[in-house]
Amino acid sequence: MANKELSDILASIDELAKRGQITRSKAFASWFAINFFSVDEDEALEAAAADGGNDQGIDLIFYDDTSEEIVVLQAHCPDNTSKKTPKNKWDAVVASIPFVKDPQALISAGRPDLAESLRNMKEAYPEHTVIVGLISLGLKSQEIIDSVTAHQADSKATEVDYFYLGQEDIEAKYRALVNSERGIAEDTLSFSGDYIEDHGEYGRAWIGSVSAQELQRLHKEHNDELFAGNIRLFLGARKGGINEQIIKTAKEEPGSFWALNNGITIVADTVDLLDKQHDGSTLRLKRFSIVNGCQTTSSLVQAKATPKAKVLARIIAAKSSIKTDIVRYNNSQNAVKIWSVRSADNIQQTLREQFKSVGINYAPKLAGARKKKDQNIIELDRLAQYLAASHQEFLVQAVGNKGELFDQPYQKIFHKGIQAPEAYLGWLIDTMSDFERQQLLEGIGNDQNSGLLSVASTYWICYCTHKLIKKFSKIDSPHMNLRSMSSTEFHNGIKKYTSKATAMFYDAAVDAYDRDTYGSFKSTLRSSKFLQKIDSKINLRVSQLAAKTLPDLAVVSRGVKT
Repeated sequence: MANKELSDILASIDELAKRGQITRSKAFASWFAINFFSVDEDEALEAAAADGGNDQGIDLIFYDDTSEEIVVLQAHCPDNTSKKTPKNKWDAVVASIPFVKDPQALISAGRPDLAESLRNMKEAYPEHTVIVGLISLGLKSQEIIDSVTAHQADSKATEVDYFYLGQEDIEAKYRALVNSERGIAEDTLSFSGDYIEDHGEYGRAWIGSVSAQELQRLHKEHNDELFAGNIRLFLGARKGGINEQIIKTAKEEPGSFWALNNGITIVADTVDLLDKQHDGSTLRLKRFSIVNGCQTTSSLVQAKATPKAKVLARIIAAKSSIKTDIVRYNNSQNAVKIWSVRSADNIQQTLREQFKSVGINYAPKLAGARKKKDQNIIELDRLAQYLAASHQEFLVQAVGNKGELFDQPYQKIFHKGIQAPEAYLGWLIDTMSDFERQQLLEGIGNDQNSGLLSVASTYWICYCTHKLIKKFSKIDSPHMNLRSMSSTEFHNGIKKYTSKATAMFYDAAVDAYDRDTYGSFKSTLRSSKFLQKIDSKINLRVSQLAAKTLPDLAVVSRGVKT
């Protein structure tokens, strides 16, 4: 019987498979990229849903600026997770290498979309290493591990690097992700020599040298749980990469390691001094994790470094009010998203308090693992896209670059005086638009224009829904409050709008689409030119609707018993 972690992972994967109308394996590849490489969900699903077969062992391609890698994934999500990963899954990865090296070969194999993605990434990031890997929810296979090791050791394999993660590895990474705010319950840490103690508004801190032996002990005891605050875990040491250099230094120049490494940062709830001596001092840490230094610690473990290798360590007993920020800003493996900064401003704090009154967790400061969707959690980055989709001037940005929404457009999207009901309306419109999109996509099957209903089209459907609401509803009514909007009656009313908007969008999009003019479906849904073309068609269809075609949402709200 599957354990809870595996059950949660599979539930998340199935959610993504349904949303993107893709296979379980491709959804697993998307889930992995979303959770451990911060790839945007829409981008991951669109990339995984590319048309056609003959993928040549490639389920997903994406780039990672942090590690300077182009990642090519083959994912295995078996029905029976109690069996070992079959060797032929790794063989498929190996067989993909010629296509990875020469994207032109993918065109000959009938996959110009994959060729274009890989070629564009190689041209945009010529210095990035290509890393090819197999992720599997089958049990780990020693046969595959041995093959990966042999490929990594091959001196002729200079263009690509390899990795393999089995079920046990995926579960460990997921566990660290879920526990990112908890950490290790309790353990000790010993300095090699004296230390410096500091204190300030952040709390208290201890700075000193820690031996490789001490970090190896902690890692042996806690494994990846040690890095609960550091979501992106160690994948390996690629040729010429920073991890390979760390390992080499630890092996060959352990006495110089301290001076050549930036060190590690540990955040704990509480820290107590147990013993202080001239040649070393021991601290007792509670609820702690390494938030910066996963690569350093893992490399020291892999190198089996001697105690002569030391690192600079900062141990921070942080006040609860600033702990999240310390984790975020010290974790060099995760770029600080602009919406993480915006989430703390007065506008978002006000909305957060309003939503709290009805049991909705609005704009959580620290995103957790992507699980099955929870209607009581509203994510700020996604809400911004939904609200932006109501503005013609921001629709294309909402689809193609949500980070820009938190720059100049932010003041208009989250205008002064915005209240929770307006934000909640945007959230309801999106979630129901996405549901209706999925339903229509399932209904039309292999229609040649089904690419116009990819995940990005959700925002276009939102745009159409807002046009309909503007015609048929008085949304400034005082009856439209969070409690009435949470009712079944109100949700049914929104569903009628999104159902009509979905059919209207697809009809207009098919009518306007021309591949020679707009290119692929993906580029079409990011085209201002296409927006200009389709907008007049949508306006015409809205104007032709008879009065009372759709319910006035203010009237629906007024009839709700609260």
